Amino acid sequence: MNNKIKAVFFDIDGTLVSFATHAVPASAREAIGRLRERGVKVFIATGRLLCHTDAVGDLEVDGYITVNGGCCLTSSGEIIYERSFPRDVLDKVFELKSRYDFQLAVMTQKNMYIDRITSRVKTIADMINIYPEVADLNHIIDTQPVLQMCPYISPEVEPEIMAQLPECVQSRWIDLFMDINLKGIDKSVGARKVMEYYGLTMQEAMAFGDGGNDLPLVRDVAVGVAMGNACDELKAEADYITSSVDEDGVSRALEYFDLI
Repeated sequence: MNNKIKAVFFDIDGTLVSFATHAVPASAREAIGRLRERGVKVFIATGRLLCHTDAVGDLEVDGYITVNGGCCLTSSGEIIYERSFPRDVLDKVFELKSRYDFQLAVMTQKNMYIDRITSRVKTIADMINIYPEVADLNHIIDTQPVLQMCPYISPEVEPEIMAQLPECVQSRWIDLFMDINLKGIDKSVGARKVMEYYGLTMQEAMAFGDGGNDLPLVRDVAVGVAMGNACDELKAEADYITSSVDEDGVSRALEYFDLI
């Protein structure tokens, strides 16, 4: 058995949860159970909010990296690390939203909010089985700390928008929209905070992912695994490429590295 890996981080969409079934394959459920029986810590590392992790909610895990590292928590809900947007950056993003006329989803601890549901919004919502709440976004940012924003813009427009947001970093797993976080926030940073909390190092960690927002984490852990359905950029950085989420990719990789 491999005794060097003390913790494993799993992305949700396209890694643990199938886009086709919106469920965790039985093979992955069994594999995670066997990992924890061996004393290996298991963490979810997602762009989702904690309130949107129902798809993996019945899995026993040790903690969560949510909104791409913007908020990290233990399984009991204790916050390990959290960082929200300052008001001046929010105002700048909202000014860009008005000028470029793009839709914007705003994510707080309570929910994901948007001003209206369009076909683009519905396409992504159907893929991940999460539907944003329609709300007055100005009221939301006035009353709740914002942890992440998601502009519904194409990769072609992205460089022009991000050039005007030096305080932010972006990532995406689909062409229809992207995630915006404060500079210095990503899944790797979140994982470091979590590992430090438990007295562990990144050299004792393994991570699974499929999208661009998984790249820093997959790159920085001791063993980074890309799913067979992962983007080419992530596959190029990974130490190992397994099969897809629908082809038992999680369990196959854990078996390959002698962790189960």
